This record gives sequence, structure tokens and C-alpha cells, in this order.
Amino acid sequence: MAPSNPSIQSFYHPEAPDNASKTIQKRQEVSSNDGFTAEEVESFLKPTLPKWRPQCEYEEMDIEALIPGPKCVVLMGRIVNFCEQIGAAQGKRPRSAQGCLRVTIKDDTGAFVVKLWYARVEYNLSLGQLVSVWTPHVSNAESSSIVLPYSNLVTSIFPERDSTCYFKIEDESNNDMLCKMPLGYKEGKQLEGLMTLKSFAEDGCDVINGKILVCVKSLGSRKKITTKKGKQVEKTDIMVFDDTFEAIMTLWESTCGSTATWKPSNTILLISGAGFKSEQRPSITINTGSSVEIDPDMRDAVWLRDFAQKLTKREHVNQPFPEKLFHVEDAETAETRILFTIADIDEFVRTAPHEKHIGYLSITILELNIMKFRHLTALCCDECCGVPLFANASTAKCKQCENTVSLRINPRLVRLPLPSCTPPSPQNQLGKLSNHLNSSTTLLSQVGLLTDETGSLTGSKLVWSPQAWEQLFGWTVDEMTSQAPEKLRYLEHRLLFLRVTLLIGWSEELEGKLAVCKVLA
Repeated sequence: MAPSNPSIQSFYHPEAPDNASKTIQKRQEVSSNDGFTAEEVESFLKPTLPKWRPQCEYEEMDIEALIPGPKCVVLMGRIVNFCEQIGAAQGKRPRSAQGCLRVTIKDDTGAFVVKLWYARVEYNLSLGQLVSVWTPHVSNAESSSIVLPYSNLVTSIFPERDSTCYFKIEDESNNDMLCKMPLGYKEGKQLEGLMTLKSFAEDGCDVINGKILVCVKSLGSRKKITTKKGKQVEKTDIMVFDDTFEAIMTLWESTCGSTATWKPSNTILLISGAGFKSEQRPSITINTGSSVEIDPDMRDAVWLRDFAQKLTKREHVNQPFPEKLFHVEDAETAETRILFTIADIDEFVRTAPHEKHIGYLSITILELNIMKFRHLTALCCDECCGVPLFANASTAKCKQCENTVSLRINPRLVRLPLPSCTPPSPQNQLGKLSNHLNSSTTLLSQVGLLTDETGSLTGSKLVWSPQAWEQLFGWTVDEMTSQAPEKLRYLEHRLLFLRVTLLIGWSEELEGKLAVCKVLA
């Protein structure tokens, strides 16, 4: 009678010693019949924390409300920094701790440090992850271990051995905006310590609690390098930028995996406490005292993302003037007429970005490029079939559709500085308005600049009305293109350093440009 319980031999099959290839193939087939399911093998090779049920009641608290001492609390926040703690003791027993992760977690009120001990469980952490921490005790951090101004508390947990604590990575399908408000940020006000990337590269990296807001431009591959001590480490380089500068940010070891969900020209990073090196190329260094917030909930982040998205689009070489967008006659006859500076316009646009603004600008013509553009056959320009057209005439023939296209005066003829008495702000540079969009549109895209003490915008960021051009030059398009070179040179010298007043307007429909409605004497 056959035994009721199978023996160990029944799980194995005899092997025929034909050749080596057949033997290997049979061994591979046998390996799936060793008595263990695929789930059991996976759980042994890559163990995870078991489902946890609290044995007592844990109080949900904000980080700001934490008090050092024994108390069962549950906290939720986002990872802004993490690394392997150097010098963590490794036990020899199977359940002893094999290492410790130092994780900095932040919510909308503060930040604290979690010392996450582990034995066999691998925590796949990444920057920006939403996590929850259950802990029975919180203590004061040592002064040497405080990484952020608000992170003066620390807790140490070992979920694999201690049933009173737990660490969980939350599902962000419905929680994508939780805990994304920067510390100290108030709507409508400048975030303390925030500066441009260019200011940070020059001397701002030495400022205590300095912050930069950048957008991801490109993601490098993960590479393994050998340090001077002979140790192999993994790193990845990320190109970041804002409207003033660009640099390389390097992530090391376990933080390299954080870039898996980042998108170029879309992901915004708020970096605090970073270092800077400019030996070979501008480089941002992330250390244990830094924090990296992913897509922070702030207005400047929305603007920078829109700016980055516009860089991916090609700018129109000579945008048509919106005839019916502004009520010019009402502005001229109004009882109150506003004289703007660039900083004033920037402030109005930031306060009410969806409203129209119309007023006056007093400017001095610093430079005219009439003869230069005539030599380049680019006094007038427009687009047809997506192709820029340049000519020293009021019309040109499109080579794509062979239609005759009416051209307008090239807005890059004029170089204008705008005087102002408003002091500059750390994050202003009316680049917020002008954007310096698409420097690669044509070879002429950098000719012409509006600038003052508070900001600057390129001359191509002006949309001139035909009436404004005629009031400035005294000629229509046809008359100007038919003039002799001597008359054009005389006009250029006559208008140079002439002070004029512009009636300008701004609307979100202009995509960051100023409309010049009229030119007044």
C-alpha cells in the first residue's frame, strides 16, 4: 500500500545522464517542484513588513505639535532627505539590525528625523514619498544632528522587532497634494530665503537657510564610480534650471531611484541647505543637511512650471498685435492715468494674473538696429506655414505655400532701458513677466533688451501696433522699406537716446509679452 504522506524523493525526478544541456534543463524544470510556491520564495528573498495592527490607540498629530517624551503618536509627512547612517552597528544574529536609514520627514508645520533600523526588510524609499510613522517615543535631537531649522526632534524605530512602531509608504492616488506646503510659506508673500539660481551660484550658497526653486531639465543615467578610497558608489546627474541660470544636481546611492517619477520641464524642486561647486561646471551638492521638496504647493512653482513648458514651444517671430484686446481710447481719456515701471507691472501681474492692465511707461531709446537689420535683410518679418519670413519689404512670398504674406516691422529693432526707482527683490527680475522665452527661435532672438534696476525683458517680448511703429519712426511699413540707406541711418541717429512715453497693455492672452499700443512724444 502506498504511503499516505509523500516522501521527499517524490518531489524529485531521476535525471538521465545524456548530456550537460539536458541535465541543466531538467534541473531548471525540477526547481519549480521543490515544494515552495513562488510567493513563498519571493517573501523569503525580498521580505516585507507584515500587516500591522496597533495594540493601543495612537494619536494623530502634526509635527509642530510634538512634545519630547513617551507617547504613542502617528505622523504623516513627505521624505525630503534620506541616507544610510554611517557607523550604524551591525549585529551577527539573524534578527539583529543590519543598518539604519536616516530619514527626514516634513509636513506643512515642521520636520523631524526618523532613524529607521532594519534587518532583512528593504525599504524602497524615494524623495517626495508620502509616509506614515507610528512611534511610542519622541526625543530631542542632538545639536549636531539637526538638519533643518524645524527638525529638532528625532525618533528611533525598528519595525521588524518592535511591535509598538511601524513605518508605512502611503498610496498617493488620492493624496498627491498632502504635505506639500513649504515651511514658513504664506500665500501672496515671498518665501524667506528664496533666491534665484544665479544668485545662489554667485554667493547665495553661503546664506544660512538659503533656498532655490528649480525645474528639472534632463535626467542622466545611473553610473557607478570608484571613489579615492577605492569604494564603488552609484550616482546620477540631473540638469536643473530656472529663468536665470542652470546647473547640475548630483544624487548619490539610494537617492538615485527618486528620479524614476521625475519629468523634464515639469517636475519642480525646492532645495534648501544645498552646497555649490563651480570647479569644472556649476554643480549643486545635496548633503545630510539639505532638503529636497518635490512639486511644492506654492505660486512660484506654478509659474516656473509654466515657464519651462513655454520653453518647449517655439515662439512666434513677430506676434500680431491684438487690435480689440485693449480699450485704448478709454485709457487715454481716463481721469486716472498710471505711470508704470517694470517692477510695478510685475507686481500687478503677480497679484491679479488673469486681469488686464494698461498704463504708461517712460523710456529712453538706448540703441537702434535699423541699419544692422537692413544689412541682414530683416527689417520686416512674419511667419507662414510655421516658417519665419524676413525681408526688407512689406511683403514676402512663402516658399511652402507660395502665397504672398504681409510683413510687419521687426520688433527687435529697438533696444530700450527703462529707468525705475523701485529697489530690486531677491526673486523678482521681471523674467517672471518676460520669461526670456525660446532663445533659439532665430539667430536674431537676443537682439534688443528692456532693462531697469528691477528687471529686464528682451526686445522681442514687445508686441507693437502698426500705429505705434508709425508714431515712432514717422513712416509706414511701405515708406520705411523704400527709404534710402542714408535716410535710415539719419533716422537711427536722430532717435538714439530720445525719451518717449509708451502706452502699454498686458494680458495673459499675450503669453508674457507687453503690447505697445501708442508712442507719445
